[in-house]
Amino acid sequence: MKRIAIYTLLTLLAFPAAAVPAIHNVDGRTTVSLDGTWNAIVDPYENGYYNYRMQPMPTPSTFFADRHFYENPTRLIEYDFDAAGTLEVPGDWNTQREKLYYYEGTVWYRRLFDAAPQPGRRYFIHFDGANYETIAGLNGRIVGKHVGGFTAFDFEVTEQLKEGRNSLVVKVDNKRHADGVPTVNTDWWNYGGITRSVQLVDVPETFIRDYAIRLTPGRDAVEGWVQLDGSRASQEVRVEIPGLKMSAAVRTGGDGRADFRIVIPRRSGIRFWCPEDPVLYEFVLTSETDRVSDRVGLRTVETQGSKILLNGKEIFLRGISIHDERPGEPAGRTFSDAHARTTLGWAKELGCNFVRLAHYPHNERMVRMADETGMLVWSEIPVYWTIDWSSADTYANTSWAA
Repeated sequence: MKRIAIYTLLTLLAFPAAAVPAIHNVDGRTTVSLDGTWNAIVDPYENGYYNYRMQPMPTPSTFFADRHFYENPTRLIEYDFDAAGTLEVPGDWNTQREKLYYYEGTVWYRRLFDAAPQPGRRYFIHFDGANYETIAGLNGRIVGKHVGGFTAFDFEVTEQLKEGRNSLVVKVDNKRHADGVPTVNTDWWNYGGITRSVQLVDVPETFIRDYAIRLTPGRDAVEGWVQLDGSRASQEVRVEIPGLKMSAAVRTGGDGRADFRIVIPRRSGIRFWCPEDPVLYEFVLTSETDRVSDRVGLRTVETQGSKILLNGKEIFLRGISIHDERPGEPAGRTFSDAHARTTLGWAKELGCNFVRLAHYPHNERMVRMADETGMLVWSEIPVYWTIDWSSADTYANTSWAA
């Protein structure tokens, strides 16, 4: 009698930890892409995670289904990643397999990759997005869980990552729930899967996790904040705008955070971002242990009665509403610069100077491409319609989505 053992897929994740706050501007870090062909197993009954009473199955953390980590080579299995079919990541499963077009449930993904972790470094698996609930394990060890289909998230894997071959297993479940964000009834297609890119991120032990930069309402200064993550929380951080020869130095506190402000000289020659002149300035943040750069368009947006002001001047918005779907065939979620450039290019051909990204956070590449091409963005979070707000977790997820 063959043993039914799909439960061995990822039962170690019965009690997963939450994802850590996402690292800002992952493309500006040292990364290894995990995009490409992943093995995939469809599990509509979720036998790989729940018992027959639909309770997560507790097992030792070393127990893992991937044959690359079997301690007992005679273990019988019903489902095998090596013999399973494949799905492309990034990508939704609906448009990759005809039989999964209407499928809502669990699919297990497995990706093998090589790594060479170095002492004094930290490593994260970064997901640009996966719909809707994601639970992941690396090399037979729990790494975490994330709920939400349209926001980026990270799992730290510094302790789990090993020299040589590594196995990343991900459970993705796109079932809709009454208290989910969005809820059961929506007006967009419920694409399932690892819909956006996945990367292994390599950072110093104490690194610049997050930051914000903006032009002050009076357009006379650039201000923001920086957040360090690691044991050396208190450091000097230098903020530079090379193109304007402007800089400032601040020291983070014990929580790793510091605010900064750079006054703009009257004769700086600064150009404020607008659709006709979408100039982006390079910003460089350098701490004692890390360095990251980004490109930012400096602008102010405000209202005055029924008027919308861009950089203090009234602007008439001409725009359209778009979903995060690929232009042309095949259909599916967008995930590349090329997709974003094509969609925004079509909007510009129509005479638009802004787009409404409905009804959820779109891929970050879309927002960055809008900055480059001179398009204002109205971004949204998926909080509307008939959501059941009786759950405190729903409120927490709403805050996380924002």
